[in-house]
Amino acid sequence: MKRYIKAAALCIAAVMTFCSCSASAEKYEHNNHTKITFSWWGKDVRHKYTTEAIEIFEEQNDDLMIYPRYAEWAGFKDRMDAKIGSGGEADVMQVNFGWLYEYTNDGYEFYDLKQLSDIIDLDKFDPAVLEYGTVNGRLIGIPISMNTQTVYINKTLFNKYSLDLPTTWDDYFKAAEVMSKDGVYVLRLSKSSAWHLCIAYAEQQTGKRLLDSEGNIGFDEKDFEVLFDFYKQMIDKGVTKRIDDRDRKDFEDGKAAGTVMWISDAEYYVAPCRDKGNEIAVAEYPVKQGAILSGWYAKPTSLYAISGSTKHPQEAARLVEFLLSSQEMARLRGLENGVPASKSSLEVLEANDMIDGIQLEAEDMRKKHTPEVKLLSPYTETAEFIEGFDELINHVLDGEKDIPGAAKELREIMVQTLSK
Repeated sequence: MKRYIKAAALCIAAVMTFCSCSASAEKYEHNNHTKITFSWWGKDVRHKYTTEAIEIFEEQNDDLMIYPRYAEWAGFKDRMDAKIGSGGEADVMQVNFGWLYEYTNDGYEFYDLKQLSDIIDLDKFDPAVLEYGTVNGRLIGIPISMNTQTVYINKTLFNKYSLDLPTTWDDYFKAAEVMSKDGVYVLRLSKSSAWHLCIAYAEQQTGKRLLDSEGNIGFDEKDFEVLFDFYKQMIDKGVTKRIDDRDRKDFEDGKAAGTVMWISDAEYYVAPCRDKGNEIAVAEYPVKQGAILSGWYAKPTSLYAISGSTKHPQEAARLVEFLLSSQEMARLRGLENGVPASKSSLEVLEANDMIDGIQLEAEDMRKKHTPEVKLLSPYTETAEFIEGFDELINHVLDGEKDIPGAAKELREIMVQTLSK
């Protein structure tokens, strides 16, 4: 299923560009270099180390000149729509997992990186990891690192209540019975983590997948009811708060005993809580006894891809190899984008004592459960689904809709969105 960029996006492309403010104008006046454009998103820390890496790469490859295009996440996707829609995408791109499917039917909009394996050393990656970037048999993206929604527990707080780390859904409800008396709730959830958590429970309960890799819906209306009923139970019994009521600092301040987030985001949210003297542990993925499906999924944090229309595939491949597996980039990036998928980058971090802490624990948990943690459907994180679920569950909690009605409406939203 391919997203067809409308004419409005094409108009935007004429006036919208990515930021390249870090590069001096004089740098691009020379015409005796092959010019490679490179786009990515992130916060200032990513912009800083990536632009530093580009300078090193250019010193090592004096026949190439890299044109950076970067921005914060907000608005980046709209810019990508415009660039892809007008054929103005960068030669090398940092892309989200779902974009590999959204921007292409058969993978030909991106370069098949297997054709560049004489430059990009694919042996540095687990074949199972490379499958995450493969569409229609074509390797069109290589994961920088892997991501799974993971539960992080304030073990110090659990010990205070004489509770073991939770392993089952029932453990969370039992913890809520004890903690709620002191105004402490068990899990701080964002919209995204609440959505993924409810999917995991519902898939374990029903034995069905919500979505497959082709965007087919496996739930009927009764199965969607399980999603809403479970979330309502978590609210009613003090396992979590309504999204609008929770504070980002609840986990840090000990008002929430746990949190759920992607591996790549763990250090950002966990460090403030740990810095206050709390021991943080990675919990097992919650399971329901007798479940056929685990309900837990993995995806790349992001991937590097090369445009299918690039005029310089060999040169672009040299940049991708450097970004993924060079010693210089590994040291500069550290764990900012998660535990690296490249074996050589991982070796660099290990040799320099740069890999430890909560992200490594979370990655070890993912690897431990590799057989049952499956590939996330690229359509699961469609914004309309997450926002629709959040809006509808609030209507249910406010008594404005019943669960069957909300379940029917959410399924209709998904059917209509996926049919576009």
